[in-house]
Amino acid sequence: MKTTLTTLCLVGTFAIAPAFAGPLQMNPNMPGMQHDAGKPAEAQAVGVVKAIDARASTITLQHEAIPAIGWPAMTMPFHVSSKILKQVKIGQKVHFTLHPDGMRSEVTALKPVQ
Repeated sequence: MKTTLTTLCLVGTFAIAPAFAGPLQMNPNMPGMQHDAGKPAEAQAVGVVKAIDARASTITLQHEAIPAIGWPAMTMPFHVSSKILKQVKIGQKVHFTLHPDGMRSEVTALKPVQ
């Protein structure tokens, strides 16, 4: 009985663990991450600022799914101008426009959500 209960607890833990997983981390080989001609040149999205790297001119966003370009919700870095970086802080929720191009994707506009 004790072995059965332990087994059931372990199976239950592994069965529900994915439900608590956060957004996907950026994988450059993930299907749909390369931009193709059939997708729009820009897309609108919502996310939370997770990191800012002024030296590399990147911002890491935990963004919601972006159906217009077929991207799932995930956390990934984006190239951005230093002017845009000055508009936000880590932890802020933002609306942003991006030019999708896999690992070379660029945020072209960004506005904090009020």
